[in-house]
Formats: sequence, C-alpha cells, structure tokens
Amino acid sequence: MPDELLQEVRRVAAETGLSNADVIRQSVKLGLPKLREQLRTEHGRVTNVDPLPVKVANRLYTEREDDEASIRRFIAAQPKGGE
Repeated sequence: MPDELLQEVRRVAAETGLSNADVIRQSVKLGLPKLREQLRTEHGRVTNVDPLPVKVANRLYTEREDDEASIRRFIAAQPKGGE
C-alpha cells in the first residue's frame, strides 16, 4: 500500500476509533459498488480496451508460435536419467 494511502487509513482510523483493518474492510465494502458502477459499460464489460476485430483475433490465434528448433534444443539439453 502506498505510504500516502496508509497515512490516510491511519487518520480515518484515529478519527473514527476503528482499527486500520476495519477502515480498509469498510472502504472496500463501501467502495466496490461505486467502482463497479464506474467501470461498467452498457455492454457489461469491465474494461476500457476494445476487443480485437474477429478477423484479427482469428489470424492471431490460428498462427503457430512454436519455435520447434528451440524446443528441440531445450529438450535435448535436459538432464537424462533420474538426475
């Protein structure tokens, strides 16, 4: 937790008589609905990154990324037997 945020938690704890842990728990409980509301879009996505176009996604996920020569070298370099 950043120092500034921890200091704020401690200030609120001192002002309210709550423990630091209780302040954090209450902050999460009170803040999660607001966070969810702010991040939600009309489509229900919780992200600000647009999805890949279908053609691009299909091309990316159908291409092999294996480097077969490197994989064979890696396997060959592994210890043999029960070592």
